[in-house]
Amino acid sequence: GIPLTAGAMVLSFSISAVKRGSLFNNQTVSGNMLRLQHQNLPQSSFPGVEILPRKNELIRPASANVDQALVVFAVTKPAPHFYLLDRFLVMMEIQEIPVILCFNKEDIGEEEEIGKLREIYDGCGYPCLFISARKETNIHEVRKLLQGKTTVIAGPSGVGKSSLINR
Repeated sequence: GIPLTAGAMVLSFSISAVKRGSLFNNQTVSGNMLRLQHQNLPQSSFPGVEILPRKNELIRPASANVDQALVVFAVTKPAPHFYLLDRFLVMMEIQEIPVILCFNKEDIGEEEEIGKLREIYDGCGYPCLFISARKETNIHEVRKLLQGKTTVIAGPSGVGKSSLINR
């Protein structure tokens, strides 16, 4: 913390996970930067709390101050829902959040499907990773891209986001 006066400190920190709206009158999301002023009060009492300005904010998933987005879809099972994928991309573009597209289940996808996805999205300038969370194929590449970055992970149900996170 930064000493203000005798017995007072300002602490700045980020919330890494929080139930949306569970703090500070429904204004918080994961990634908020807060400034707390603590003045010789019991340890759990912070009378001066300020949510600092956000550099960006997403509604889905509810998050703020992210450096990049890892948008995860499956190559197959389930097949990519292109309208939903494009909506994610537009949402990130509006907030000026760089996107990494991560296509999971490449181990069960057909080469033709993978080639089509690569052609479409690489051609649009989005970095694309093809991984298998189950077989841990290219997981090291994902780790390298996430290193030192605040990353939001987004994607539909059943594509392997939890499997990827748990690797």
